[in-house]
Amino acid sequence: MKPLTHVAGTFVIHADASFLNGAGLGEGENRNVTIPKTLQDGKDYVPYVSSQAWKRWLRNTLIEETGWPASELEAIDYSAKGTVNKIAGKLDPVNFPEDDLFGYMRAQEGQGKATKKQAEEEFEEDVSEGDTGSTKSLKTKAVVRASPFSASLLVSLRKRGWRGRDEGFVHLKEGTPLPYTTEFYTTHLQAIFCLAHYRVGRFENAGDRIELEDTKAKKYAAEGRLKVDGSTYVLADGGKVRKERCGALLKALSVLRGGAKQAAFGTDVAPKVLVLAGMSCGNPIFNHLFEDEQSGLIFRGKVLSEVIQDYADRLATPVYIGIRGGSVKNEDDVRALAGSHQFDRGAVQIVVSTPREAAELVANLL
Repeated sequence: MKPLTHVAGTFVIHADASFLNGAGLGEGENRNVTIPKTLQDGKDYVPYVSSQAWKRWLRNTLIEETGWPASELEAIDYSAKGTVNKIAGKLDPVNFPEDDLFGYMRAQEGQGKATKKQAEEEFEEDVSEGDTGSTKSLKTKAVVRASPFSASLLVSLRKRGWRGRDEGFVHLKEGTPLPYTTEFYTTHLQAIFCLAHYRVGRFENAGDRIELEDTKAKKYAAEGRLKVDGSTYVLADGGKVRKERCGALLKALSVLRGGAKQAAFGTDVAPKVLVLAGMSCGNPIFNHLFEDEQSGLIFRGKVLSEVIQDYADRLATPVYIGIRGGSVKNEDDVRALAGSHQFDRGAVQIVVSTPREAAELVANLL
């Protein structure tokens, strides 16, 4: 059986008359219009939601669903004028699963070097423990954990015909009402993602870029909460914790909620289609599986078959397709994909269910 190291997937949300991620005011004659974020694709401007934005939705959903403690951002350094110039979360992936799954960064001034004060303090601590080494080897270390959960933008599948404008007014008790305009869209938005399952609960502390602060690493190791393997720290109950954290993340994705201007453009951002599978490699393979036609969303089953044919020997689980009834125009074709399929590189099972069931089935296999 192939080892499961990653979970790759894609999902689609239906944004019907929506404004989910703003870009501020327009330019020129549109300076009084609030516009959504767009990117240029040829001659077309296509709406999107930044990965930072929708991953924040996911983080918030995850905390709400699990009740886990949130790793709130806080000031960690100030300028000479007293203004905040560095922020960070708790930087504690042992007690805060959110830090483990989404990563963090605390850039350190003078990275790779040691100040005299730091060197003297650490040298005194080492000497008190019987170490007579030199302070010359001590260096300032940046705490950086790349997110095990990587994700693309959430991009509109519809290139044209998505634009709408809402003309609003603020009515005063006296005087002329003040007008304002908001540009919105109707489209399907798609993103791909890949979760490095093997990295969850595992922290590398090598060189001058470390994933876990040395003081925390030593403390948790002494308490028996971390196992030490050279420069690697692993949660003592790593397998169980990894399954719990990764499973909770996938389940939260299936009930995703969030977005800008929800009071005026309330939108259900939970996936209407969710495709995912466990893999023995880190390729986010489920790309370009959808088309957005004026008549509805089309699932490109032939593309999926070609992807599975190429990666059948690297799929560690069945491929799960979760669809909400009525959300895909060719729904019958999608449901007909269910079953076992033989490819040149091996047999692959395709399971068709709902988005939430698909996430739960994969979570149970982790």
